[in-house]
Amino acid sequence: MRIMYPKKIAIGVDIGGTKIKAGLVDINGQIIGIPESIRTLAHEPDEMIIEQLTLLIRRMIQQADGAELIGIGIGSTGPLDINKGVILECNNLPTLHNYPLCKKIESTFELPVKLDNDANAMMLGEALWGAGRNLNSILGITLGTGLGAAIVVNRKIIRGATGCAGEIWLSPYKEGMIENYVSGTGISNLYQRITKRKISGEEISKLAREGDINALKAWKEFTQALAYALSWTVNIVDPEVVIIGGSVMHSSDIFWDSMVSLFEKYICPQTAASIQLKPAGLKDNAGFMGAAALMFVE
Repeated sequence: MRIMYPKKIAIGVDIGGTKIKAGLVDINGQIIGIPESIRTLAHEPDEMIIEQLTLLIRRMIQQADGAELIGIGIGSTGPLDINKGVILECNNLPTLHNYPLCKKIESTFELPVKLDNDANAMMLGEALWGAGRNLNSILGITLGTGLGAAIVVNRKIIRGATGCAGEIWLSPYKEGMIENYVSGTGISNLYQRITKRKISGEEISKLAREGDINALKAWKEFTQALAYALSWTVNIVDPEVVIIGGSVMHSSDIFWDSMVSLFEKYICPQTAASIQLKPAGLKDNAGFMGAAALMFVE
């Protein structure tokens, strides 16, 4: 039996630090078929990476049988040249340096392709279908392997004069950059600094829930840094809502309440009285759904 899908759907691809995830999404934010993911081939040759990415997209196209595919949206860390569809530099995939990704994917599948910063894409999806729906001004924060931020106003991504609006990850904090404290990599670094042992963020979260003093110290420092970063960003942007997503949010039970209390002390009283802080509504699907959302807006 042939499944009849909505007329227009898009493929969304999220290039993350540990995996690349793809799925089919319709204009109403409904996931069509079954999303799939592959391991990020961090240091492999560009030809191998693109071959694996192509196979993943091809499997999505096979699932879209009977629907009109309007294009492929891709979210990636940067910096990027979104006008030319080029990855200028990608920490997750360093061999894709100055790589014309959109041109390559377009020529392979003969479909329109849009490339954007992963945080921008994720928060566009949240604006259309997630925690920011029916709100006009959104500050989005992504806590994954690294730290990202995005500003969306009236369902449009605010890019700034050079396209670097929201690039808070390299802002100075203590002895380094804020990303060294506020990210999945950051929590591992903080724990290692205390114990001289390198373990994963998941393990640190498990230890913290068990009451381990060193793990709790690491999360406390993470929480303070996150509240600080959010406060100075919010004091500049003054959004209706801050939406926080990414894999680190699986540990939000450890830091959320403390972070909110600190954050509210650091911002303008008028802002504190009205601003909303929300976890990403699209959860683990926010990355590829946001990438697909790129195809549904101008």
